[in-house]
Amino acid sequence: MRYTRYNYKAPKKNNNFIIVITLILIVAIALGTIFAKLLPNNSKIASADNKVTKISLQKDTKTNKVSVDDSKDKAQNDIKEYVALQCGVFSKMESALILKKSLAEYGTPFIVVEDKLNKVLLGVYPKGGADSIIKQLTAKKITYSKINFQLEGKDLTSAQTNEMISADIEILNKLSEKDTKSIQTVKLKKWMTTLTGADTKNKSYASMTTIKSYLTALPEEVNKDKTEDGYIYIYKFIKKLI
Repeated sequence: MRYTRYNYKAPKKNNNFIIVITLILIVAIALGTIFAKLLPNNSKIASADNKVTKISLQKDTKTNKVSVDDSKDKAQNDIKEYVALQCGVFSKMESALILKKSLAEYGTPFIVVEDKLNKVLLGVYPKGGADSIIKQLTAKKITYSKINFQLEGKDLTSAQTNEMISADIEILNKLSEKDTKSIQTVKLKKWMTTLTGADTKNKSYASMTTIKSYLTALPEEVNKDKTEDGYIYIYKFIKKLI
């Protein structure tokens, strides 16, 4: 009986060994399958990353193109804003001259006659350029009003006209400063030679050639005593354009 019982247990051990081996193989196959699935997923993630990068680059390129187009539009729609300070209006020139003389310490006052009235003005400035003068006038309780001008350069010809007006006003504003005795115009005239491409059939062409001829005729050195005449000219020129 013992022999028979001994032979019965031995086969049971062999069966257990086979079961263990089988389980190990199943686990190994399962793990292999899992690892095999992970590799394609990584590739898909990498592919997705590449796709996102390409989209970002395309967006950046599109943005740059829009910026270039905007700059072209700005060049064709150049808007310049100026302000003249009017400090008094008189029917008699004598009264206008008295006020004009009292304003000399703040800049370069000048008189223009419009509708038989003598208007006393204190300079012509780009928008915001008269702030310091306005503060001084306010502090001294001197009455003034702003005359605003807006010039739009819808095309190359009118845009060039605007740029030359700005250049002239810049010179006049500099001459109005107390420490400035004269201004050289060599750079201004050299710059004007680069202004090309104006349309001779454009309605702004006559105005463009007028201001260009005026600036070209300026002496190489403009003295301070010519500032008043310069303001009168540019004020009237701008008024004609409006």
